Amino acid sequence: MLKRTILPAFYFLVAATLTNCSNLQKTQQFEPDNKWFKLIYPASWQVESEDGIYTFTEAHDPSWAFQISAYRAMHDTIPDFSISEELQFAIESHPTAKIISLPNRKAVYYTERKGSSLLQIWIIGGKRCKAFCSYTADAPAPRSANSNASQQAVNSMEIQ
Repeated sequence: MLKRTILPAFYFLVAATLTNCSNLQKTQQFEPDNKWFKLIYPASWQVESEDGIYTFTEAHDPSWAFQISAYRAMHDTIPDFSISEELQFAIESHPTAKIISLPNRKAVYYTERKGSSLLQIWIIGGKRCKAFCSYTADAPAPRSANSNASQQAVNSMEIQ
């Protein structure tokens, strides 16, 4: 009788432990060559770069992408990033744009649907720099695991 109770309980505990371990996602830090921003992203993502646009994807799931386009003014005559001015520019084409608080700063944020695709945009800035972060997915679900991971990557972003 004891064997019948302990053995299934043991298998249950092993299965539960393995499930919980697989849910802990490994991460790594990304910092471009110019080193003026960095962020933490899932280790399962791959990174490609072309013309200053960094694209994060997973090889086995081409239905989504997380991208960052980052710009930095090299001249002192260009003013620092203004979140309120950026919001005004964004509202002209996206009336639902709003300012949200991230752990390290504030950002302009809005969503947009194009057909069955979802597009989320974060515009983040600092001293004479601006980063456009976007998450695009073919699936209509607004909160997938990759959408949440993209939000966490934006939350971790530090602009130098």
